[in-house]
Amino acid sequence: MIEPSALAFEWLAAGGLVAIAGALVKFRGWTFLLAGYDTTSPVPDDVVQDMAGNTVLRIGIAVFTFGLLASVTGVPSYLNPLVEAAIVLDVLRMIYRLNTWTPQLT
Repeated sequence: MIEPSALAFEWLAAGGLVAIAGALVKFRGWTFLLAGYDTTSPVPDDVVQDMAGNTVLRIGIAVFTFGLLASVTGVPSYLNPLVEAAIVLDVLRMIYRLNTWTPQLT
């Protein structure tokens, strides 16, 4: 049996904490957990709660899953930067979507 590395435990712990934070933002409306967001923003709370909550929750689940994979198999060293790059791209996508949000006219 492969013994889990310390890196796998770090990914598991970080993924679990980020997933919990994402769930709190998405389902409980805890937008105060988001740095730089307050009630003076032109984007309404429910939009930020949906967009940012989904992103943070998705990142947390992906990181936790990567930690599970790293704990049961030998993960090549080049996968760590790929996961980190995917996280950065997802966060940049969220920032872009929030900065270009316009109200829907219905």
